[in-house]
Amino acid sequence: METVEAVISILLTALLMAAHSGRERWGLTPFNMLASAVGLMALLSSFFVDELGLYFGLLFTLQVGLLLLVALGDEKRWQSTLAGLLLISGLAFGLHNLLHLLHLPLVQVAKSTGIVNLRIGAQALALLLGGMAAWWLYPRLAVRNRIQALVAVLAVLSLLNTGLLFLLAREGLLELVASFLLQALLTGPLLGLYLEWSRRQMQTKPIETAYTALLNTVEALARGTEEELWPRLLESAVRVVPGAQAGSIRLRQGSDFVFVAQQGFGEGILGVRSSELETMTWHGNPAAWRQGQPRIANYADIQRTLAAHQENNQLTQKLDQSSGNMVGRIRSTLCMPILLGGEVVAEINLDAFRDRAFGEQSVEVARQYALQVTVLLAAHRQQAELEARIHEFEVIEALSAALRGLKGTGEITKRLVRETIRLMNSEHAALLLIEPDGKHMRCYAAAGFFLEIKDQPVPQGQGFSWAAIESRAPIWSQQAHLDKRAFGRFKTPRPPFSEIVMPLFSSKGHPLGVLISARNGAGTFFERDMRLMQVISNIAANTLERVRANENLEAEIAEKTALLELSQMLGGNDASLLPVALEKIRQMGHADCVVLGVLEGEAFRTRAVAGEVRPEVARLLDKHLPHNHPVFQAVAPGQPFQWVNTELHPELRAFTAAGIHGLYMIGVVHETELQAGMALYRYQPSQGWSASENRLLEGAAQILGALLLRLERTRQLEAAYDGALRAIGLALEARDRETAGHTDRVAALAEQLGRALGLSETELRDLRWGAYLHDVGKLTIPDAILLKPGKLTPEEFSTMKTHAPLGDNLVRNLPFVPLAARQVVRHHHERWDGRGYPDGLAAEHIPLSARIFAICDVFDALCSERPYKAAMSPEMAAQELWCSVQSGHLDRHLVEVFLKAQGLEKAILLTQAAD
Repeated sequence: METVEAVISILLTALLMAAHSGRERWGLTPFNMLASAVGLMALLSSFFVDELGLYFGLLFTLQVGLLLLVALGDEKRWQSTLAGLLLISGLAFGLHNLLHLLHLPLVQVAKSTGIVNLRIGAQALALLLGGMAAWWLYPRLAVRNRIQALVAVLAVLSLLNTGLLFLLAREGLLELVASFLLQALLTGPLLGLYLEWSRRQMQTKPIETAYTALLNTVEALARGTEEELWPRLLESAVRVVPGAQAGSIRLRQGSDFVFVAQQGFGEGILGVRSSELETMTWHGNPAAWRQGQPRIANYADIQRTLAAHQENNQLTQKLDQSSGNMVGRIRSTLCMPILLGGEVVAEINLDAFRDRAFGEQSVEVARQYALQVTVLLAAHRQQAELEARIHEFEVIEALSAALRGLKGTGEITKRLVRETIRLMNSEHAALLLIEPDGKHMRCYAAAGFFLEIKDQPVPQGQGFSWAAIESRAPIWSQQAHLDKRAFGRFKTPRPPFSEIVMPLFSSKGHPLGVLISARNGAGTFFERDMRLMQVISNIAANTLERVRANENLEAEIAEKTALLELSQMLGGNDASLLPVALEKIRQMGHADCVVLGVLEGEAFRTRAVAGEVRPEVARLLDKHLPHNHPVFQAVAPGQPFQWVNTELHPELRAFTAAGIHGLYMIGVVHETELQAGMALYRYQPSQGWSASENRLLEGAAQILGALLLRLERTRQLEAAYDGALRAIGLALEARDRETAGHTDRVAALAEQLGRALGLSETELRDLRWGAYLHDVGKLTIPDAILLKPGKLTPEEFSTMKTHAPLGDNLVRNLPFVPLAARQVVRHHHERWDGRGYPDGLAAEHIPLSARIFAICDVFDALCSERPYKAAMSPEMAAQELWCSVQSGHLDRHLVEVFLKAQGLEKAILLTQAAD
């Protein structure tokens, strides 16, 4: 009997497999129909066949059919088939009891009502328990080994049927076990061969479907961008991969992954970022993830991952909130990394809302699908790479043309910002350059909301800019408004925006600054934008390096030229040039006022000033700061020192009160005989004195110091000369028996008239020395003539007149005596009308110094007592002096100036009235 049961089971199992394999060609569901027919046979056996073995043999075939559906992954067909068979059992149960109640003859043939009902109930219970056992057990065991899973499930079915039959028939247990195991051993190989054949067929068809779906995306690849492709690819994957109900795609952007497409979760998850570590952790095997290997995670695996990794748990909660709690309903997921160029560039996650939705077939289809996607993406990216290269060349040409011909950092930075806005298609841009101190960065040009920080100094270590410089790498922030590294000196809150900060370096690797581009909205920059920004920043760095090199060269030339001009200007020993030199130094240092101070005793006193001297500053300069004031203590010899803001330094309260905001001090001379310093004032706030200004002022201080030393040594030498020449004059005065003090008086009168005429200090010195030596020629005159009390004879007077040219000859041998002094010696007896001696010069041919001295000499002679005359009063002497003008002796204009300087101008009116 066991052999008959086995043969029936084999035949019916073969019919079921044939019905299943031909279901698509026949256009109906013959498998369900055949399973229903077998079910009816099993029910009829409960009515008319007395052998329980045959009855349970037919029932075993139904269980093999359900196992077949489970093994082939057709859950819906399995559910409908099981429900149909249970329904047949229920209908049979009701029909049998109805016939029994009606007492129809058919019932007399059948078994007793209790036996039939028991068999029908056992059939339903066996179908339910066997089907559920196959549905629960086979997928779990098939992941490791399909053959072992098949053997295990057939054994479970055999034992299940054995137990039911033993309870019903009370037959021998060993015979029942042997019977069902024999059926399992005979139908198992047949079922295994069919499952392997069907698996291959089912793999080929979904792959063909995947190829068909991919062919539909080729058009999108050719027409659209990569961003437009991802939703199409995901939609196709969800449709093609068995078990998938929803899904998402994460795309690499820098070191993070961003959700760029979704199916079944809503638009809220788009743009959410996850780190590479979180992405690998979600996969479960980092090494396999990097190799592009797929993985299936069921509900238990998902819960373990979330429990073990807090970051993924937080990310999942965020995604669940953004998706309307759809992410939390995921029970199965298939993760498929996409490799391109040896790097995971994307990850496709296919999800299902039931546990164990994905099997080997899903993995195989997803693997083949991902392979084809990778090929297509590689072709698309190659085309995009070519287009990007072409675009980069176009950008290089356009940007180079835009910058061609521009000069100066100001023009270049403004144009670079405008071109960055245009080429990057962004709303905001800025260019920051490192200041000369190397500790600050300043925004030279800006557009958009960066205008709020234009000209603001950014201290070292703050903001994206310094972070990019210090890391020597660009910063790409897709949510810059939330990034803690951003520089936060904006007056108004920033809306969501993305930002690229590109560091600029010179050809030698020295940092220049940063170029920034920003777009409204989070996640708005892509990899191609980074490359384009890199191209723009390279051109910007090269241009800025060239312009700054030219500016530095021009500044250096300007510095050398300015210092050369200053050196030429101060090449002599003229102290009158000090104010002019200070004015040029003030312009060099871009200051409002410059002061030269010299140490006299215990305090520094002002020697010269140039620029705007406000009343408060004038009062400050009058105070003569002591040499031990903290300001002077801060300045080392030859070393400049500056205070950018005097308000921050308590010791500079006096300067702050005078309205001085910036103060620059540098030592000019630090010698034993002379100590001097120079101070520059700025009344308005500034960034201080730059390095180029500092170099210029240091050079100017050296040149000015050399002049001051020359002036001081010349002053000392001239003082010695002055004393020596005065001594000669006094000696001549004593020999000539002149009135005591005549030499000093005429020298003082001549200097007073020279100042009234506006002569320089050098000219006044020459005039004074000429006064000391005017009668030096009398050393050659014999005492008999020089000291004769009476009137000289014509011959004696002729001898006396030789003292002028002889004096000139004597003085000529003194190289330090200037020409103007010699002219006083030779020509102080010339007359305006030309009747003087020794050369008979007239009018303005007579040197000015001689004309000046002649007036003073005559005036002092008139006011002095001589052996041959009495002294006149100044008023009478003034009238007599004016008479000398009228007689042609003296210069009319100079006499007028002299009398006004002496307060005797009324003598002119009195003389004219007397005439």
